[in-house]
Amino acid sequence: MLPLAREHYYHPQMKGSWSIKAVLPTIAPDLDYGSIGEVQNGTAAQTAYLEVIDPETEGTRKQELSRQMLEYCKLDTLAMVRLVKFFQG
Repeated sequence: MLPLAREHYYHPQMKGSWSIKAVLPTIAPDLDYGSIGEVQNGTAAQTAYLEVIDPETEGTRKQELSRQMLEYCKLDTLAMVRLVKFFQG
């Protein structure tokens, strides 16, 4: 998607970035990572995963982080689908 976006799309709100987090709000503002909780980007998802697999993490915390990671992945997938549909016209 990056080469396609760089060659054919720009919105001032992107502020020079073509990351999915920069492009998505200009195309699908209804998709908001801010509502997920702690897991709002890839780094947070990796950190959450490490906490989930830690044997010392309590069960309720593992469940909450797992829920957030699934929500993050779901939103990332939906974002890519919406971007593909947008670029297909």
